[in-house]
Amino acid sequence: MFKKSFLFRKIHFKKWILILFILLAPSTAFIYTINYLVDPYGTKEIVCKNIFKPVLKERAKKYSYIFKEDNIAKYDSLILGSSRVMQIIPSHIPNAKYYNFGVHVGSNAESLFIIQEWLKKKPLKNVYLGIDLYSFHKLKDPINANELKFKEQYSHNHLSFDTLKLSIKSLNYQKHNSPQSFFERDGELNYFHDNMKIKEDNYDFSDSKYEQNAKNNYKLNFIDSPFEIEYRVFSILEQIKKLSKMHNFKLYVFITPKHNFAWEIATDNKKLHKDFILIKQNLVDIFGIVYDFTIESPYNKNNKNFYDPYHYTPSLGDKIIQTLQNNGSDYGAILTKEPN
Repeated sequence: MFKKSFLFRKIHFKKWILILFILLAPSTAFIYTINYLVDPYGTKEIVCKNIFKPVLKERAKKYSYIFKEDNIAKYDSLILGSSRVMQIIPSHIPNAKYYNFGVHVGSNAESLFIIQEWLKKKPLKNVYLGIDLYSFHKLKDPINANELKFKEQYSHNHLSFDTLKLSIKSLNYQKHNSPQSFFERDGELNYFHDNMKIKEDNYDFSDSKYEQNAKNNYKLNFIDSPFEIEYRVFSILEQIKKLSKMHNFKLYVFITPKHNFAWEIATDNKKLHKDFILIKQNLVDIFGIVYDFTIESPYNKNNKNFYDPYHYTPSLGDKIIQTLQNNGSDYGAILTKEPN
């Protein structure tokens, strides 16, 4: 009797496992197939073009494109920094083939890492090195090169519901022919959605928007996380300078622009202003010449030159190129060492 009862329960259990499998298998196969075909984290374009996918894992994607897929052969120069260099259009820079390797919240340690990786493969001709004063923030781990984030596989779990949400979102953008933001082949970020709004004269360029955004960012990054200089960043920059001499590539060092609202709010804080001046002095000591685009300027007061107080439009990116290429223009200041 005991054996028969045990056998019955065993058969009953197997029956329910089979039923569960039959029920789950189609939905699991559906989720996997949709995520594989759309590939929201990757670059496959089987059913969805990359311009409709979210901007994710750009470190791994850019690293793979240049170093693993051997597209380094197409370029001889680099643009390095955070998202605040992503609107410098490589094709607008004369006499070189630039790749924009800017990444969100990019650090100087990451810039050093990319230069080192590049030099293992081939020589460099030029480097545009964009520096944010924020990148010296001690609480933000500015000496971490994030090598694993660059070298990791950027594909994601195709069985994930989170991935499915992104796949559906991407397909919806494609259905309505509405790209959001995407990276062009040479690395710059195309704010397609915002650019269309600007073109249609439907973008919010109000002072109130920019001023409030600047206040929110200042509170988040400098008050809630009190700013202290991470002095070890200067040794990282010294290594970049040393590599430029050893490998004979031209180095253009510049401090990235902020909207005047953002600059005024930050520098009204006397300690922060003093820290920024100290950072600039150290940059000049290391590099000799530094181009400063944070200074008060009609360009930095014009809302139409910025998507938000920290990210400028390609037209202002072109002004940066003009200053760097011509060693001066009507935009920015050239910082140099005081004569002895």
